[in-house]
Amino acid sequence: MPRRPPARIRAHATKRPRPWSARRTPGLPVGSGGLAAAIRRLEHRRSDLEPGGVADAFTRWARLSSGPARRLTTDMCCLHGCCEPDPRALLELAVHLLPRRSARELRRLLEPIDRRFRERTLPDPFAPPGPWWTRRLAQGVLD
Repeated sequence: MPRRPPARIRAHATKRPRPWSARRTPGLPVGSGGLAAAIRRLEHRRSDLEPGGVADAFTRWARLSSGPARRLTTDMCCLHGCCEPDPRALLELAVHLLPRRSARELRRLLEPIDRRFRERTLPDPFAPPGPWWTRRLAQGVLD
């Protein structure tokens, strides 16, 4: 009796999806599959991160930084954590908790958004110590 080749055997096997596969994360721009998988693993491991929370924070930060000036002035309160979680703080946490290679890629994706935010705001000399994005003034929006 002839032996069946392994390829024929595998062709009939059902494929099970891996829980942390490298599929694209909605909300994040096209990056490597490794970044998406690392973010999913991080969200799965940490109880304080909800699934899709990093991608949602990325979308909110990009929208805040690139949107119209009226949105920037009204949404600046969210950076101080008064009404909802600070999207940039969540992204900074993810950058520090991700593996080095994925963190570098996420920083590279955040760089143009942060630059746009700095261009549209002014430094606040009287702000209390804290992250750089909370020490910015939206009143001097240069649109």
